[in-house]
Amino acid sequence: MSRQKRDWSKVAAEIVSYRQMYNFAREIADSVPAETGARHAANLLAESLEEIIDKPIAAAKQLARARRRFERLKAVLAA
Repeated sequence: MSRQKRDWSKVAAEIVSYRQMYNFAREIADSVPAETGARHAANLLAESLEEIIDKPIAAAKQLARARRRFERLKAVLAA
C-alpha cells in the first residue's frame, strides 16, 4: 500500500461529518489517476453529497446512500 493510501485511510477513520466526507472525496477524486477504483468511489460519494451538502437538512435516504458510498471508499482505500 502506498504511503498516500495509508494516510487517506487514517484520515477517513477520523471523518465524522458529511461535509468532511464530501471534502475528502473531492480531494481524492482530484489527485488520483482516472482509472483507479478510489477515484470512481470518491466521485460517487461526492455526487451523492453535492445536492445536499449545503442544505440544513437532508432526507435519510440520501444520507444513507452517502454513508454506504463512504464505507465503500474506505474499503477501496484499505485494499
